[in-house]
Amino acid sequence: MDEILTETIRRDRWGRYLVVPPDGGKPVGYTRATTISKALDDTSSLMAWGERMTAIGMAQRPDILAQVLDAVDDKTALNKLCERAKEQGGATVRRDLGTALHSILERAFTDPTYEPPPAHVADVAAVRQVLEAHGYTPVAGMHEQIVVSDARKVAGTFDLLLEKNGTTYISDIKTGSSVTYGALAFCVQLGLYATADAIYKQGAAKDGSEDERLPMPAVDQHQAIIIHVEPGSGQATLHLLHLDSTLIDLAMAVRAARAQKDLISRLEPVETRNMWMRRRVQAAVEINKQFVAANWPPSIATPKNVPIWTDQEIDDLDTIMHRIEADLSVSWPDPDPRILAVPPRHTTTVSDTAQGPQMPDEGEQAPQHAASLKQRYSGLTEDQTARLSIFVLEAREAMVPIRVAETPTARRCNIAEALLNLIERNVDDDHIRALLVTVLGDIAEIPTMTPGALVGLMDWQQAQTFAGLTELLDHQTMKESTNVIR
Repeated sequence: MDEILTETIRRDRWGRYLVVPPDGGKPVGYTRATTISKALDDTSSLMAWGERMTAIGMAQRPDILAQVLDAVDDKTALNKLCERAKEQGGATVRRDLGTALHSILERAFTDPTYEPPPAHVADVAAVRQVLEAHGYTPVAGMHEQIVVSDARKVAGTFDLLLEKNGTTYISDIKTGSSVTYGALAFCVQLGLYATADAIYKQGAAKDGSEDERLPMPAVDQHQAIIIHVEPGSGQATLHLLHLDSTLIDLAMAVRAARAQKDLISRLEPVETRNMWMRRRVQAAVEINKQFVAANWPPSIATPKNVPIWTDQEIDDLDTIMHRIEADLSVSWPDPDPRILAVPPRHTTTVSDTAQGPQMPDEGEQAPQHAASLKQRYSGLTEDQTARLSIFVLEAREAMVPIRVAETPTARRCNIAEALLNLIERNVDDDHIRALLVTVLGDIAEIPTMTPGALVGLMDWQQAQTFAGLTELLDHQTMKESTNVIR
């Protein structure tokens, strides 16, 4: 019955027994056996019962309810008020009666001249009768003894020892309405008592210098006895409890698992879009501050004048920074945090393996094709060149380069031809996206996949198809042409 915190037992601030370790030293806290036993409990029924008692208490005490309404933002005050309401509803009556009956039975077992209070005379008589009927005898001097399990750092107080036919059993008195649903916790609790290392006697000295250990009596390790008696009922029953040491290990493991602090941690974003864009702007500023300032859009605040940009502002800055970086002959290596690295539907282009990205099939070399493309490129206007640079940089950010000058392959040449067709014809972004969907499928409909990244994901055959489709476009109605393509 170590759930009853008597004043004569020294405990720490968490209610743990203060025990001097076997090798000496200062007293340390040993967890209560009942605390360990509750680790495996299903407490849903108990919690529901407590809630009902609280509701009844509030209904009976309008003054408590009024205080609750006045303390809705104070958790500490609410907890205290709920305890008061629960007590008013009768939640503590059975507990207090059980505590009293434990004390009465202890005195009855140890003092033959003791006369129980009238309200519990029948209870004491019922316990004596049921023990005698089953042949059990209380062991003299073995009542309300503290026992310790040093390896586990667990301590508890058993109610009594019973002897029958030369075998001694750990026994505990239960005063609740039923013992049916508590068997699991009882097995752990009494199993800890039965396997304890020693009986522990606390002395008067607070530092534990007068404490002593006594040998643990030999008790049955496989069975224990539960004495069930409800206060005021005048009836008692005995229950054989089958002990299982694996349940103790399980309860200890659950307690240890609950104490782990590193099972969950907050996943911080690698980088927000604002941080990404600020670092990108700063990198360009370090190369040519005056050039960045001259090209900065007047409609968007500078980094020093705004704590955070909107997503739309970042999208606008992304386009502008592509142009600035192209003019400065640099590229920003880190992709937009919003970009999804998803491979196209029709071909495997990027493999997330230890070897790194798997590049699209380039096809054969096409130097003559590259020469004609170079001549067309030289005829682009400044605005057209800037727009082409955006595609190139987006592809580079996705780690699927498309620059013809680096390697004049069939894939890169066809991509370059397609992009020149689109730029020369001034095809808008919506129609470009429609063409990409035709070639690549569903992936091209993902808003966060940039056109340049999508183009870079094409293999040489897809690039050839893409170039052919752009040849179908003319300078008239893009909408009609795109509908034909779809």
